[in-house]
Amino acid sequence: MLTPLAPGASTLLGLPVNDAATRAVVEGYTLARQLKTVRFMGTIKTTEWVMDRPPLAATLARHLHQPLERYRVTDKGNGTYTLDDQGAVRGSIRLIARGVERRIYFIEGEFRSLAYLLKLSGSMVFTLEYRERWEGNEPYVEVDPQLFVRLDNVLAHGILKILAPLIHGVIDRRVAGLTVAAQVVSERLTKDPRGLYRQIRTWPDVRAEDLAEYRTAFRIADEGTREGQ
Repeated sequence: MLTPLAPGASTLLGLPVNDAATRAVVEGYTLARQLKTVRFMGTIKTTEWVMDRPPLAATLARHLHQPLERYRVTDKGNGTYTLDDQGAVRGSIRLIARGVERRIYFIEGEFRSLAYLLKLSGSMVFTLEYRERWEGNEPYVEVDPQLFVRLDNVLAHGILKILAPLIHGVIDRRVAGLTVAAQVVSERLTKDPRGLYRQIRTWPDVRAEDLAEYRTAFRIADEGTREGQ
């Protein structure tokens, strides 16, 4: 929970949080969840490299994990990104604070479910604590996610006991899908970065600057122009 430091300032995961919208969600949440630990192959360095590039991370997940093929993340500048799965989820996300193996994100938008019969809007604070583990010669990253959700709909607050199982189910399904995508992407980046590079060079939705950063990060020589060019 947020621990007050001084008027107008608070902490979460030991990080200072001065963003008023973030504090409003955590201090007045509709529901909160400590999610199960997520584990995937990779290193802290690679994990943070991907997290620092939300549009590219979404592109990798979209191509390598079919259930996420509708997800699009767009850089709107000033540290804000829009998220749209062309259906149920639409909103924006921004990084509020980061520290050693810790991050805090603020998300706001809307969600539709039950064949679009249920529409919820609101804000969410999503925190991540992560650490590196080794099994033999294989590196793994463990992530402890936590979220706070604040719904805008007054009616939703009034019938929260009815909606809560539905909302928790939606959260669990979304997190499960994102977890599988993260595991697939991380394993490819860890075991076959060169093969993955050759693959992403064929994707029209990957920018030239993304390819250049990828080559630098994974020490891959420039193989010339993209296929089809």
